[in-house]
Amino acid sequence: MILKKAEDFVTSKWSGGSTTELYIYPPQAVYREGNFKCRISSATVEVEKSDFTSLPGVKRYLSIFFGELKMVHGGEKEVILKPYEVDCFDGGDSTVSYGKVVDFNLMLKNGADGEMQAKKLKGEEALILEPKEGENLLAVYVKTGCVQIEEKIVEAGELFICEEWEDKVKVLGKDTEESGIGICRVRI
Repeated sequence: MILKKAEDFVTSKWSGGSTTELYIYPPQAVYREGNFKCRISSATVEVEKSDFTSLPGVKRYLSIFFGELKMVHGGEKEVILKPYEVDCFDGGDSTVSYGKVVDFNLMLKNGADGEMQAKKLKGEEALILEPKEGENLLAVYVKTGCVQIEEKIVEAGELFICEEWEDKVKVLGKDTEESGIGICRVRI
């Protein structure tokens, strides 16, 4: 199990804001070269309208932590995301978004598959995550609040990773109010 902190992440600017790469697999993969199987990131979108980079062969999941986002996929399918809602779409489709948000992203390619969830845990609410068939990577990103995952305390802005996920994992809210988390379950 790995705990990554803010100083471990790489943030880069783009025309509409900034993006922070939280995790990439395999570790030597480079996003711009497209040689990854799994990439997890969070972006701050600072412009009202943004065109997504075309990523053929990439299955994308996107959730919103703050704000509201309207996305139009392929010029036709319209999706409106509110905080903690998730959309899954083909990275090769042309996608335009409208809204200033902080988002959470999962990209899968080269044979990897999986899913994303985003949740708010109230107080000391517990969540049990059990791997489904073939899932072997679990990542939990804490955007707000604080949680305990197994024996590790995971603070806001930190990422918990289990690269050989085989058993149930308990996520326990440790904040008196609520904790906002993004969960990625992957079959590498």
